[in-house]
Amino acid sequence: MERLETYLQSKLTFQNKNYFKLSIIVGILLIVFTLVYQNMNSCTARQFLIIEEVRQYESKMDYSKCIPLAEKIQSFNAQCSYEFDDLECD
Repeated sequence: MERLETYLQSKLTFQNKNYFKLSIIVGILLIVFTLVYQNMNSCTARQFLIIEEVRQYESKMDYSKCIPLAEKIQSFNAQCSYEFDDLECD
């Protein structure tokens, strides 16, 4: 009977330690995810993404992507201090 109690106590202690480690790992992952998400939504990150999209648009001249890209640029200009030239989608 004592062995069973000792076994159950050690098993419970082991599970508590695992839950503690798991909660620490999940907490760290949440913090990292939040930091990455905030940086991806920053003006600087968005600026580089728009520059890349403009380069792709200029190399392919795909007019179906002009209007969405122009809208992104207008939204970016309204939210951030940097000013992109507006695209002319004729």
